[in-house]
Order: sequence, then C-alpha cells, then structure tokens
Amino acid sequence: MIIAPVHPATGIKVLPDKEWFNKDFRQINLEPAAIRSFFDQLFELRQRIPSSAGRNYEEAENSICIASFGDQNSYFVVASKSKNTFFSVVALNTESSLEVYNSNSVSNSFQVIHCERIFNCQYVRESRDCLNSDFLFDCRNCQNCFGATNQRNKQFLWFNEQLAESEWRERRASVDLGKRSVVQGYLKKFDELINNSVWPENFNEQCDSCVGEYLTKATNCQYVYYSDGGAKDELYTMWSIGHSEGNAYCADPSGSQDSYLCSAVFSCHHVLFSLWTSRCQDSEYLIDCYDCENCFGCIGLRHQKFCILNTQYSEEEYWQKLDEIKCAMLESGEYGEPIAAKFSPGWFPESGSYRYFEADQSFGEKIGAHLFNPEDEGAIGEELMQAAQTTDSLDLPDSVDELDIWAGKVLYDNGYKRRFALLKQEIDLRKQLRVAPPTFHHVKRVIEMIHSSNLALFKNSKCALCKKEIVFAVNPHYPEKKIYCRECYLKYLEENN
Repeated sequence: MIIAPVHPATGIKVLPDKEWFNKDFRQINLEPAAIRSFFDQLFELRQRIPSSAGRNYEEAENSICIASFGDQNSYFVVASKSKNTFFSVVALNTESSLEVYNSNSVSNSFQVIHCERIFNCQYVRESRDCLNSDFLFDCRNCQNCFGATNQRNKQFLWFNEQLAESEWRERRASVDLGKRSVVQGYLKKFDELINNSVWPENFNEQCDSCVGEYLTKATNCQYVYYSDGGAKDELYTMWSIGHSEGNAYCADPSGSQDSYLCSAVFSCHHVLFSLWTSRCQDSEYLIDCYDCENCFGCIGLRHQKFCILNTQYSEEEYWQKLDEIKCAMLESGEYGEPIAAKFSPGWFPESGSYRYFEADQSFGEKIGAHLFNPEDEGAIGEELMQAAQTTDSLDLPDSVDELDIWAGKVLYDNGYKRRFALLKQEIDLRKQLRVAPPTFHHVKRVIEMIHSSNLALFKNSKCALCKKEIVFAVNPHYPEKKIYCRECYLKYLEENN
C-alpha cells in the first residue's frame, strides 16, 4: 500500500519516490499529431505515466508527507520541515506540534496559524516570539498570557486583563485544555475577543510597493499571497519562496523566475503552464519533470532536451515540430490555456481552490474537476474500508486522558462523511501537550484552521478609522473584522502598548 496525494479514482498511477526516480519514462511517449487536440494527447500520456508518491524536495524519514523539506517522524504534513508533528501545512522548523499552518519555528504547540518562534502554546494566530500562552491573536514577545489580542511585550494577561503573577498562575492552574468541554467555552470567548480587536490591512513585513498578504521582504508584488525570501515583481502568485521573480498567476513558484500559469514549479526559469516541475527552463506544459530544457508537453522526464510528448528530437526537428503543434493549438484555441482540472491528482473539495479561494462545487463542475466520492477506489485503505463497525466520532471522550483505548479504532465523521482513526503517536502527543480530543476528520480540521486565517482572495475596502482606501485578504471565519490601514494600526499599537 502507498500513501500519496494522488486519488486512485483519477486514474493516475503512483510509484514510491525512490522507485519513480530510478525509472526512465522516455520510452513512454507519443508522436505529436497536429490534427488531434494537444490536451487529449497530453492526458493520454498522463494516464500512462505514474506519479511519484511524495514529490518530496528532500528525503523524509519515517513520515507521511507531501513536498517535504526533510520531515522526521511526522504524519500528514505538507510542504514542511518538521519533527514529531501532525496535520500541518507549511510548518517549517516545527517540532512536537499539531495543526500548524503557515508558521516557522514552532515547538510543543497546537493550532498555530501564521506565527514565528512559538513555544508551548495553544490556539495562537498571527503572533511572534511568544511562549507558555494560549488564545493569542496578533501578539509579539508575550509570555504567560491566556487570551490576548494586539499585545506587545506583556505577561500575565487574562483576556486582555492585567493580573498579578500569583492570581494569573492560580487561574491558569484551574484550566485543563485537555478537556474538550473546557476548550469549547474558551474558543467562543476567544472568537468574541478577536471580533472586537483591530486587524491590520495586511500582515506584511519589510515590503516595498506591494499588495498582498503574508509577504516578507517582497518588492513590487501585486495580489500575492505568502512570500518569504525576497520575492520581486510578482503578479497573482502564492507561496513565492526564495528568489522568486517575474512570475504571474502561479501557485508555489518557489525559487523560480518568469513563469506563468504554473503550480509547484521549483527553481525553474521561463516555464509556462506546468505542474510539479523542478529545475527546468524554457519549457511549456510539463508535469513531474526535473532538470529539463526546451521541452513541450512532457511528463516524468529528467535531464532531457528537445522533447515533445516525451518523444526525442534533434534540435532542428524540435523547433519545426513545435511550430506545427503551436500553430495547430493557436488555431483551435488551446495554446495559452492552463492544464485542465482533470489532470489534477486530487479531490476538488480539498483542493487549493477550495482552501484559499473559497471555490465551491459549482465552480468545480464548471472546470471539470474531480467530484467523485472521496472514499472511491479504496482511497482510504483496506483497513478503514473493510471495517465491519465504525464509531461516531462524536463519541470520543471529553478528556485526552481517556483516549488510549481509542487508538486505531475506526471513527466516522457524519458531518464530513469520512472515516478516520487516531494514531497512537498522535494520542501520545495530545496527552503530552494537553490537547483535547477531536470530534471530526483531520482534513476538515486543517481546512477550518486555514479558513480562520486570511486567504488569497482580496477585496477593496476602507480603513475603519481614517477611511483611507485599502486592499485586504478575506477571512471566512472573521468576515466582519475591523481593519485599520498600516498607519492607523501602528498608531493604535503604540497608544495601547
């Protein structure tokens, strides 16, 4: 059995990473036919060539992960570099934590969203350099706080009320976040606190002439979502990490330049309309290719030049054939279109379109995305599929101390219509951190966590204080947030800290 992000109902085959990289897929090819739809030919090739299971940038150790940067003993993590971590997305340098999103340097923590340098905390959003705290929003350099928003350099706050150290410690000792019933009450109070707090127009840092969200050290980036490392001259991209420059309409063009309408192109230059491709240049319509140059419509190739649909040509033949193919595509209206949704390896309701742009099923239908049942074709594995009996996930106990006997039991989330189970390692970490038992599927938990952050969907508005025109990122969980422009926000922090 292989655990991979590729859903078996898509028809795309899968190989373990090491086996995939040891194979040569040049012999699986098509002779390009200008009289046929190019996309039909590319899809035919897609169905014949397997995908690598993990698509990891660095080898992972004893982990279930996708696009790993070197995970160790971590489970169900994406684009992360973590140790002993569960259910996280872009959790870099993270250790012994659960449900971390878009964060760096997190340890011994739970439910951390767009934060840096967090230790021993639960339910922390948009914060930095905090420790031994819970229910924080937009805090910096705070410790021993329980419920705090828009705070700087504080200790012993209790829902923004300043307490003496002895009183704070007495209150905190009486609260057990390992019990779901306790957490639910404080989460409601935390939401009320955030709704009455001030949000900046964005959480960008050290940026020049940018419009976007979660940008760091970026220059002239317009409508960009999350960049770190010096992105420059980007337009409508997301996850532009490292030296990313001149890319447009791309998702994860990390370390790439001059790419267009791509997804997950790593350290590429002038690559167009491509997916999951690394260190390639001057190429178009690639999928799962590495270190290729001047290739068109290829899948699974490595260290190749002058290929079309995986067929090798001389340089002269390549340019002649490419002209024929592009002319036919221009005439049919295909050239310039992105790779269609049917090429996706996943289930649309859990896709980036849904997570970051609030797309719904009707949009998925319009673009021909995969809308099959998520458990079709044995996608969840034989053990869960063949379980004679399942237990309603709402029956999980209130306290984390009562979870041991639930390890490996097949649970069913009636709301999300998915089966799942708790791993023993997850239960052990929950007990160690005093994290309450969940009641619904881990994918739903991750999506809800993402939807409590700002998304890659932008709207125009006005500063709630000075009425200046601003652009802000939509937040599904906090749709009525009170937003200040950068100048008013900084003045507010100064006056209140």
